[in-house]
Amino acid sequence: MKGFRFSLLTLLALTLAIPAVADDEDKALKQLHKLTAMATDAIGRRVVSATIADAIPAKRSDLVLERRTMNINYGDLYVAHVLIKGGAKMEDIAAQMKAGKTVPQIASDQHADWKQIAADAKKLNSQMEDSLYKHFLDGKPLTKRDTEENYDPMIDGVAADNDISKADIADAEHTYLTWRDRAEQKKGSSLDASSEKAAQGTRGDPVRSKAGKLAPPP
Repeated sequence: MKGFRFSLLTLLALTLAIPAVADDEDKALKQLHKLTAMATDAIGRRVVSATIADAIPAKRSDLVLERRTMNINYGDLYVAHVLIKGGAKMEDIAAQMKAGKTVPQIASDQHADWKQIAADAKKLNSQMEDSLYKHFLDGKPLTKRDTEENYDPMIDGVAADNDISKADIADAEHTYLTWRDRAEQKKGSSLDASSEKAAQGTRGDPVRSKAGKLAPPP
C-alpha cells in the first residue's frame, strides 16, 4: 500500500511538472524569437550580434562562422551555447540538427533549464533594446566596433533567420520603430535646447538679468 501511494504521488508530481516545464519553454522561446526576429534587419542584426557575443561571451566572427556552418538563427545559437556550458559539444548539436532535430528539441532532450533560459533571454532583449536605442542616438560606437571586429551584417545572414512568424517580425518592427522614434525625439529636444542656449548666449536671458539692467540687445 505504501509503495502504491508513493508511486501515485510520484506520478502526480510528474503530471504537474510537465505543464510547468512546457510553460517555461514557451516563455523562453517567446523571448528568443524576439532576438531572432530583430536579426532579420541589418541594423538589428548588428545589435543582436554584439549583444549575444557579449553575453556568451564569444567573438562575433566565431558566431558568424557557426551560424553559416550550421544554418542557425541567433535565438537557437544562444540556446546551443547554453547547452555547451552544460557540457554539450557544438559538433554533436550540429549532427542532431542535420538529423532533423530542432535546437529546442535537443535542449529538452538534455533537460535544459528553460526557466533560467527564459529569464536570461528576457535580460538579453532588454540589453538589445537599450543598445538599439543608443545606436539610434549615436551610431558611431557600434560602427567603430564593427570595424574593429571586422563584422559585416551582410555576411552574417543565413536562411534560418527567416524561420520566424510574421507576428514575431511585426513585433520586431514595432520595437525597432519605437526606439528609433524615441531617439529622434531625444535628439530633436536636445537640439532645441542647444539652439535655445546658443540664442541666449547671443541675446542674453532677460530672466537672469539683474534688476535695473537690460539683457544685451539681439
